[in-house]
Amino acid sequence: MKKWLLALAVVVFSVGSLQANASTKDYRLVTVAGYLNFYLLNLNACQDFHPAVRQSAYQVESQLYPWLEKLQAKLDASNDFDSKMMSDIVLRRRALLNEQIAEDDFTLDHCKAIVQILGNEGLDETLLAVLN
Repeated sequence: MKKWLLALAVVVFSVGSLQANASTKDYRLVTVAGYLNFYLLNLNACQDFHPAVRQSAYQVESQLYPWLEKLQAKLDASNDFDSKMMSDIVLRRRALLNEQIAEDDFTLDHCKAIVQILGNEGLDETLLAVLN
């Protein structure tokens, strides 16, 4: 779990450095995209690697889709959005997750925590307000 938290901190700092070059609108969209993709990537990995939480991961994953659709609409409407920046962030997060999986540090407890956060607390409405 410590490696997972360290990896998350590294991603947050790297996202921040990339975002410093973006416009304010891009900054907010990239932040939301990174947030949603973090959960989506983790939930997909939980479904693949931990069958014990597969069904609950599918259920909480459905919370992400309306927000991902709103995000896509905002990105499509943006004339100056840097899509390479977005794909770099997603690829970096995927690489960190792959490393965590390869080191057998992607545990059932990690998946239960992700499912519990989304299932009990839900998504951060303040952060997602940029999509409304």
